[in-house]
Amino acid sequence: MKKLKKFSIKETAKLFNGPWDPKDIVEYYGKIFRVATFEGKFGKAPHMHEYNEFFLVLKGRIEIITEKGKIKLGPLDGVIIPKGIHHQPFAQKSALVLMLDPEDTK
Repeated sequence: MKKLKKFSIKETAKLFNGPWDPKDIVEYYGKIFRVATFEGKFGKAPHMHEYNEFFLVLKGRIEIITEKGKIKLGPLDGVIIPKGIHHQPFAQKSALVLMLDPEDTK
């Protein structure tokens, strides 16, 4: 019988080396649940992926600027950015965000 393994977002968050330093929490059916603090703008310019990107705000507020417009998210709000859409996350103050990515994006 497989042993059950507990994971903790609270404990994982203690491993951050600052904003935009995502940490993997758990892998599940080819997906990785990651958590990170967002603060300021991510990167110098919008970027895109060849996969859908999932964001769920756990604490704080973020905006995601896309070619389709701006999305504002607060605690327990989420969005999926479709593959191929240019986007750039931004947080005026520190925010804790859960992401879901394919496991080959390590």
